[in-house]
Amino acid sequence: MLGALDRARANASRAVIVAGCIAALMAPGFFPDDPASADATSYHGSLARAVLNQPIVDLAATPNGGGYWLVASDGGIFSFGNAKFLGGTGGTPLNQPIVGMAGTPSGNGYWLVASDGGIFSFGDAKFQGSTGAIRLNQPIVGMAGTPSGNGYWLVASDGGIFSFGDAKFQGSTGAIRLNSPIVGMAGTPSGNGYWLVAADGGIFGFGDAKFYGGMAGKALVSPITGIAATGDGGGYWMVAEDGGIFTFGTAKFLGAATGAPPQTTVDIAPSPAGGYFMATTFGAVHVANENGVFLVDPNLAGRNPAESIATELVARINAERRARNMAPVTWHPQLADAARGWAQQLADTNGFSHQDLNALINSYGGSHIYLAENIYTGTGGASDSGSAHAALMRSDPHRTTMLTPQLQYIGIGVVCVGNKVVVVEDFSIGAGAPTPASHPTPPVTPFVSADETGTACG
Repeated sequence: MLGALDRARANASRAVIVAGCIAALMAPGFFPDDPASADATSYHGSLARAVLNQPIVDLAATPNGGGYWLVASDGGIFSFGNAKFLGGTGGTPLNQPIVGMAGTPSGNGYWLVASDGGIFSFGDAKFQGSTGAIRLNQPIVGMAGTPSGNGYWLVASDGGIFSFGDAKFQGSTGAIRLNSPIVGMAGTPSGNGYWLVAADGGIFGFGDAKFYGGMAGKALVSPITGIAATGDGGGYWMVAEDGGIFTFGTAKFLGAATGAPPQTTVDIAPSPAGGYFMATTFGAVHVANENGVFLVDPNLAGRNPAESIATELVARINAERRARNMAPVTWHPQLADAARGWAQQLADTNGFSHQDLNALINSYGGSHIYLAENIYTGTGGASDSGSAHAALMRSDPHRTTMLTPQLQYIGIGVVCVGNKVVVVEDFSIGAGAPTPASHPTPPVTPFVSADETGTACG
């Protein structure tokens, strides 16, 4: 093995600076599908290769499934397929971040909801009221619109329900001691009921929303982040943070994103044709077709050996973390850009050193409070993803970096020069999260991704 290894860390305590998010129509070059094709659940594009100022928090599909919207935490709206851009709050100072959205039955409007219950309506979505002026016991985490388009429900993390317009209050879990917080809701086709889902997969049905099963009490690899109801109201899907799908009632399993390049899945939206769409924090969209075809977002696929090596390394690192009951790290475009830039610098200068992590963390303006870095070089038979990962795992300090439990994000830069590979792995923790305490060097075993093969340079 012709390789060398090292790492470094940087820490900072800084205030969070909220940046504005752009609002845009479908961007060229993002693999659009035919927006007029609504006879099947189809992929219409994504933001997985874009640089976002704020993370994606939710998605909603158009009534015929020919498009979808993504919304960021600052209310920036991104439209794909036949989903029309009707406005957003990306340039408006918000008291609290946006946490969810719902579209109108016509497809010509949508509501956004903030964590304080503030409502922002666009197109033919009529403002029916909000909890923006009410002191809430727990923050709002989601919303659902009525079939008429003349009302909506808001749900808080304790399961408290707030109904507006023609949305009828059918009950809540606000007075129940929950094992896990509520993370989402879905309405029934009649508009006379709704389901709430908790992070542990517990289901609570009210009105004509029937209980078809749940995951409460069962071991989950990742917490549940969303729920979507079938068109007939006879079932529902749950989606987990790692892209896992759980089906109940008439909801069919049509594929999951657990094998996709890792990005945190934030929600799921049903398609009228019978499939579903899944969105991730950094704007990837996976599509499950009603015919059983599951499409991993093409924007996540490696277009060349270097990109494929980076994708495979993330998957290997998360396999190690899951084997130790650690949360997976999520791909962060900002970190990836920094890692790619430094890998190119090392390749151009034939160097082998760390970038200035303190300067890098300062450049992020408080969005990251902790950075750590692994670097690797290999030539010939050591220029593949398997060799790189195995070498890093067998090195105590680098394994410690990869298996720090508190890590949240990852960005990997890979540069191929002939049959030589240069790898830079950058890890981070976001603002507001605790910085890692010292912990013992984790053992190599279980070494679940020890295969020294994979995509190679040259």
